Amino acid sequence: MNMTSVLARLLLWQKFVLLSAIALVLAGIPAVLYHLESSKNLDAALAEKQGLPVMTQILKTVQLTQQHRGLSALVLGGVASEKDKRDTKQKEADTSYASMTAMVKSINDKAITDAWKKAEADWNTLREQVSKATISVPDSYKAHSALVPKLLLVNDLIGDYYGLSLDPNIDSYQLIQAMYYVQPYLTEELGRMRAKGAGLLAKKEATLEDKMVVSDLIARSNDRTLQMNNSFNKAVLSNPDIEKKLGAVMKEATVQAMDAMKLATEKIAKAETLEFSSVEYVQVTTRAIDTQFQLNADASKELHSILDQRISDFYKLRWTMIISMLALICVAGLFARAIARSVSVPLEHAIEIAQHIASGDLRFPADVSGQNETGRLLQALEDMRVSLIGIVGDVRDSIENINNGTHDIAKGNVDLSARTETQASSLEETASSMEQMTGTVKQNSDSARQANQLVNDASKAATDGGGIVSQVIHTMEAINDSSRKISEIIGVIDGIAFQTNILALNAAVEAARAGEQGRGFAVVAAEVRNLAQRSALAAREIKDLIGSSVEQVDAGNELASHAGKAMNDIVASVKRITGIMSEIVTATAEQSTGIEQIDHAITQMDEMTQQNAALVEQAAAAAEGLQEQSQALVQTVSVFKL
Repeated sequence: MNMTSVLARLLLWQKFVLLSAIALVLAGIPAVLYHLESSKNLDAALAEKQGLPVMTQILKTVQLTQQHRGLSALVLGGVASEKDKRDTKQKEADTSYASMTAMVKSINDKAITDAWKKAEADWNTLREQVSKATISVPDSYKAHSALVPKLLLVNDLIGDYYGLSLDPNIDSYQLIQAMYYVQPYLTEELGRMRAKGAGLLAKKEATLEDKMVVSDLIARSNDRTLQMNNSFNKAVLSNPDIEKKLGAVMKEATVQAMDAMKLATEKIAKAETLEFSSVEYVQVTTRAIDTQFQLNADASKELHSILDQRISDFYKLRWTMIISMLALICVAGLFARAIARSVSVPLEHAIEIAQHIASGDLRFPADVSGQNETGRLLQALEDMRVSLIGIVGDVRDSIENINNGTHDIAKGNVDLSARTETQASSLEETASSMEQMTGTVKQNSDSARQANQLVNDASKAATDGGGIVSQVIHTMEAINDSSRKISEIIGVIDGIAFQTNILALNAAVEAARAGEQGRGFAVVAAEVRNLAQRSALAAREIKDLIGSSVEQVDAGNELASHAGKAMNDIVASVKRITGIMSEIVTATAEQSTGIEQIDHAITQMDEMTQQNAALVEQAAAAAEGLQEQSQALVQTVSVFKL
């Protein structure tokens, strides 16, 4: 089943619903993608917001650890008045570590958990050593300084876990960098500077190496301060409101840090003797560090506010998009409904017109409005209605004329049927006469055919007799020729007998001359002469007989010639008679064939006349049927109401 057949099964409103569904899907895909992306950004903002308290807690732990480092340096350095403060600070640090442990457990991240366990273990060891005073000031300083980077590592891991290190906005990203990734290291440098300086001032002495360490801490603190201010300024450049809320605190923290660095430079790094009070030094540096942490707390609040605003904006934008999409869907639905009605209403009107036309009511005009497709459809229906009115009127007039014509045709067919029946009767009589004539002609044809056969037989016999006479003539001529040849031969024999007689006579004369010696020869010669004479006589007799026979043969030959001529004349006459009889037979056959064809034609004419009569009857019936149909058509056309 192809798409065309599927669409052909759907109603118009179903097609519009399908089209709206497709449009909704097309609009829904980017909306869903936007929703997924905005949800991702919203989840990131919510995660950052969840991470802020954790980072605040870890930085508080760093702060307390740094403060504990400074107080431990004083107490271990011999300032007993600071012991209670150190103990109090240790308890605060223990509480902070415990809170941090609970937070780490809730995070359930292996890297953070492992890093935190190491830092917590180092803290527990260090606090015991400081509480029992089993560690020296330098070792305490080193242990605290080694612990703080571990805490800062946890801070970095937490920032990565909650996505704070990958904040998408410049203002919050730079503020996070300043407060959570630069400032903690600044406070650590200041804390080391505080602890190192407090220890040196408590001892009232410092080696060149100690002063170089302090100078290095001052330089590094200065670098961190510049880095922090650089990131802060970038955040302010992106969001000037940060300057309004944090500018004064930032400036105060920077001034306090610079004052602490200046104090350390003048009273320790460049001082000839260490006469400055270690307690006052700790107070100044602690105030600078506390100011940093106060800045951090205020910045955390601002970050909370920024993230809350961002989350609120995300929700507002999401709901705005949802409401806008719903509104657009509603507007699109209204437009779709209006468009559908702009198509369906004219189509329903067109259907109504078509139904009126189908029922024969041509009085219902089309309400044509607009030049669109439906308007052109209605105009076409109106043109069809008007055209049908003219056509139906013409059909009615034509039907009336047809009705009159069919009446005349039916009347004429009745007369034609009567005349055709009369003609058919005449043709039947003619066909009967032709059938009798055909029989007579066939009988004559058969008699002529028999006479022709007899003439052919006589012609053949005459021809055969003529042939025999010709053969007799040829035979007589051959006998005549043979008789002549025999006569000639007899003549030759007669000549030979004559010459023999002469020779015998000569021999007798010679024998007579010889006397007694020739007597025997004379006897022989006499016998030969007798034989010769007898032969000559017989030859003459044969010649006479043959001559008589030749004469008789010549007479018979002449008679045979006359008989052959007579037979030839008879054969020629018989052949002419045969030709005439053949022509008579052929003519009779052709006449018979012609009469048969005439009879066949008359029969066909009779059949055709009968068929014509039947067709005339059918035409009459058809004319009557046509008249009935024209009347029915009149009734049918009368359905149309003009």
